[in-house]
Amino acid sequence: MGKSKKAAAVREQGDLSCEVLLLGEANFSFTLALLSLLEGPPAVASEARAAASEAQALEQELALAAARKTAEQQLAVASSFLQLPAGDCRRVRVVASCYEEQEELQEKYPEVPGILARLQGFGPRAEIRYSVNAWNLTSSFGEKRWDVIAWNHPHLGTEDFQLHRYMLAHFCAAAAEALKPGGRVVLSLVEGQESRWGLVEQAAKQGLSLLIAPVPFVAAEFPGYECKRNATGRSFKNLDSQRQAASEMKSWTYHFGRGQAVVSAKLPSEGQESSRPATTFACNECGKSFSSAQGLKTHVRQVHELNKYGDKWADSARQEEICTDCGRGFQDEEALRQHALAAHGSTQGAGKGPRGARGPSLSGAAQQAGHHMFLSRTCSICGMAVPLGSSMATHLQALKPLVSLDLRCACGRAFAETRALEQHARCCAEAQRGCAAAAGE
Repeated sequence: MGKSKKAAAVREQGDLSCEVLLLGEANFSFTLALLSLLEGPPAVASEARAAASEAQALEQELALAAARKTAEQQLAVASSFLQLPAGDCRRVRVVASCYEEQEELQEKYPEVPGILARLQGFGPRAEIRYSVNAWNLTSSFGEKRWDVIAWNHPHLGTEDFQLHRYMLAHFCAAAAEALKPGGRVVLSLVEGQESRWGLVEQAAKQGLSLLIAPVPFVAAEFPGYECKRNATGRSFKNLDSQRQAASEMKSWTYHFGRGQAVVSAKLPSEGQESSRPATTFACNECGKSFSSAQGLKTHVRQVHELNKYGDKWADSARQEEICTDCGRGFQDEEALRQHALAAHGSTQGAGKGPRGARGPSLSGAAQQAGHHMFLSRTCSICGMAVPLGSSMATHLQALKPLVSLDLRCACGRAFAETRALEQHARCCAEAQRGCAAAAGE
């Protein structure tokens, strides 16, 4: 039986009363993967069975049994992700959405037209929506309620942990309001984001609690799925990101609902033993530890005997300066300043108060501490300080993802942030030729 006929057999079941909303789908590859997992096993027409010889019939039965086993395994993956019984999964209707407009989406992700064409084969079981704001669902869906609201790897396109806290707060508020009784919120995050962004705390403020312990999100279980960046359309977990991480980037899926919280469920980043080898060699001069005798010997020779780094040398493991944009730690103010210039296009220093990539990350606590000298009120949902006279719509503008590719280099590449364009231009031969020509005029 052909692929289209198999999909048609699924659609003919008729009952699609279990409604799932997917947010921030980017190129819709996850939507396609999920719907493919939800497909039932292939059917063999009775006429084909009657016309087959005994040997052919046996071969068909063996192939059908293998296909059914595969379909059951795939359904189990979908059931685990959605936390729905298998019976409910067969009644799922998926409304997949993205933040971008259709034209912008196809410019950013060249693979989208092909994916959308395949999604059409699922008929009424799949619906695509554009320009959907994850923390203002009523603007796109009115008073509609959902069995499951899922969002994989949300990101604003900028490394500002405070902004992401605010974003999660408003998303949890919008999702909690849009759930059917007994519905759930499914959220997948890269390990560590759940603690930096205060996931459980923000959900609890909206009456949402973890229904089960976090489970690993394994992208390979969703064939064809690739997480994409908001601002560039590149893979979210690209090789550069992997190299910069101390270990392989892992993701976890969290299931929230209005029910009894899981007893003593630990977050992935809490209470884990370090994967680094035990440090058993300590320097008697400064106390710094090393995993090998050779490392200690090199350190003593260069730092304390040759004084290669001067009298002001400090243990680089001590991170006393914290970047208020992304939360990274640095050993001194100069290192923080260099990081801020390179990564966020701004300068930072002690006493300047919280600041994000798009402006101040204003919390009520920071305002009360005297960092911001203007009249404001505190948002009851996220705690951000909002200038008096500003509307909620204006406040939420600060949480919009950086998705518009409005800035272009002379080489033709598009960017969402001025900082990203400037960093690219430093190593782009076409851009540098243009600068040289402009300087010579």
